[in-house]
Amino acid sequence: MKKVVLFCPSRVWGGIEKNVHLRARLLGESGVKVYVILLQGYFENRFVDLDNVTVINVKSRGGDFNFFVVGNYVKILREIKPDVVFAALKKDWWLVSLASRLAGVDRIVLYLGISRRVKSPIKFFAIFRLMKAVLMVNSDSLKNEMLKYPKFFDNNNVFRIYNGFDLPSPEEEPMNFRALLNLPSDSVIVGCAGRFSPQKGFDLLPDILANLPGNVHIVHAGEGEFEGEIKAAINDKPQASRIHFLGYQSNMHAFFKGIDLFLLCSRNEGMANVLNEAMSHGKPVVSTRVPGSEELLGNGRYGVLADINDVEALSRGIQSIIDGKNVYSPVELRERINNEFGLKRMIRETGRLFFEADRSQM
Repeated sequence: MKKVVLFCPSRVWGGIEKNVHLRARLLGESGVKVYVILLQGYFENRFVDLDNVTVINVKSRGGDFNFFVVGNYVKILREIKPDVVFAALKKDWWLVSLASRLAGVDRIVLYLGISRRVKSPIKFFAIFRLMKAVLMVNSDSLKNEMLKYPKFFDNNNVFRIYNGFDLPSPEEEPMNFRALLNLPSDSVIVGCAGRFSPQKGFDLLPDILANLPGNVHIVHAGEGEFEGEIKAAINDKPQASRIHFLGYQSNMHAFFKGIDLFLLCSRNEGMANVLNEAMSHGKPVVSTRVPGSEELLGNGRYGVLADINDVEALSRGIQSIIDGKNVYSPVELRERINNEFGLKRMIRETGRLFFEADRSQM
């Protein structure tokens, strides 16, 4: 039986963590024995019912020179003897790569979901040239960005695998936001989702609504470390009564089915999972031109694009969908996700990257 160790010792639950959960589930269902490294006290309950998946809790993720953590990782890996090790978070790259090499693991795959500057050239050279780790990214635009650093990256160690999404069941019941929030029947429901972080641009929501009619409401699903700070800034604005924070939602299918359109106002992304999810429900989308969005939306064919921080353009995009000036076929949006960003394609390509000797055709 093939074995893989997925490192995801995170204190937040966002797109990367959800993607680790998805890969763990699908790899386990395909017969791979999966071990997931989590921080003690964080998210174990979300993995315990998955087939062929074992959770290993660690007390600390450590810093770059935490030899206790390296020693613990080496011990875990020597006991498991995995075929491949996968690190989902950039801050774990160095320790996981070092521990993997010391434990005799030949295959190290590191994930990057958002564009980052190369701040530590020596560390990057050690990881990608000396320890021979490879990089998995989720969009061609992000791959091209990393290839600008030829000292560390080339086409032999950077691989693009799109995040995968399954088309939701049509039988899923939508959230009735008008009833839930006691809103008039003519209300327009704009969905937002994601962790509270400055990069997500949720602080722009009042200014976006200021340019839209009073019957337009925004519903947000998510949580995060900057929640109090961002909510406080929004609550000082007159548009706050039209922004509804729902917190963590276990059933995001019902959330997406209940909205009229979806807004991504991020300042930085790789390829935003929530944008793919909204499209898989056939919902029209408005997005900033963050890496991955232009690629996903076909430069505007499948959704409205606006420049980062351009609240007027984001408002115009929403209004154009409300007015019917920009119309996107739900069938075409769903087919776009199913054909190019399906789960089967993601897990097939992940399996090739993880386990096959020849990666040249990826």
